[in-house]
Amino acid sequence: MNRCSLRASSVLVVLLAFLGPAQALADPVRVPGTNVSLQPPEGFARSESFPGFQSPEQQASIMVTQMPAPVAEVMKGMNKETLATRGMTLLSSSPETVGGREALLLQVGQAAGGAEYLKWMLVAGDPQTTVLIVGTYPKNAGEQIGAAIRKSLLTASLASESPGDPHEGLLFRITPTQRLKIASRVGNMLLLTESGSTAPLGPGEPIYIVGSSIGPGGSGDLKVFSEDRARKTEQIQSLENLSGREITIGGLTAWELLADAKDKKSGTPVRLYQVIAPDGGGGYFIVQGLVGAGRADEMILEFRRVTESFRKTDS
Repeated sequence: MNRCSLRASSVLVVLLAFLGPAQALADPVRVPGTNVSLQPPEGFARSESFPGFQSPEQQASIMVTQMPAPVAEVMKGMNKETLATRGMTLLSSSPETVGGREALLLQVGQAAGGAEYLKWMLVAGDPQTTVLIVGTYPKNAGEQIGAAIRKSLLTASLASESPGDPHEGLLFRITPTQRLKIASRVGNMLLLTESGSTAPLGPGEPIYIVGSSIGPGGSGDLKVFSEDRARKTEQIQSLENLSGREITIGGLTAWELLADAKDKKSGTPVRLYQVIAPDGGGGYFIVQGLVGAGRADEMILEFRRVTESFRKTDS
């Protein structure tokens, strides 16, 4: 989970080639929690764990991420060098027109978990919002599934209005407070700030993020997993003075962690608040709050108030 990398730097992933006969497409379907509609390939069903569609049989997925960042800035970051820092190899990049909007279609390869994957990635949006649609499938799955995913991405359309309910399609609900308001929805995550705005935050300004994992995790020793997850928080460094306790949120056993760290960009001392709760299905829910050390005492209490309102729901 990243803090302010909500702008250009917070996107990457991608695809392969278009050859051979394509699978049929279903009727257009709006992706819950987004203003995106597209025609999923035949055999793809709406995912319950992320905004988009999946075909477990083919180990393939199409994921939609909508973020409050100017699309022009995000497109600038979709280059060979930036993608390489994320372990991706850029295979091709071409301009497209999708739903009457200018878009960028990328083809990328990536290794993960000892396997090779190909991804199609479509970037579209406007000066306020970027939509990233990523279709992923195993490299050895064949050209037909890749062609079908590519064709599906090019059917995407973007409505002018976003859904009114930021919780739509999520597996959880939280209640904001007077001091922490929902600022944005990005994929499976909700971001809360004091202003309720996605305007860039200064070093140490409080931010609270809550979401659900896409892949498995959280099994085994919860304390060990939680500490390992905290060390992978990209926007901080020099994590130390870790302390934790077992708590219950929404009827789920969870681990609450507190730690000192430094903001990676500015070096500002910050306090990390984190809660991880296995969801009972192989994944987990995660909460992370960051605030400057000088305001830690007051804001950790506020973070806890939001976390106490957490409840698990059906999507």
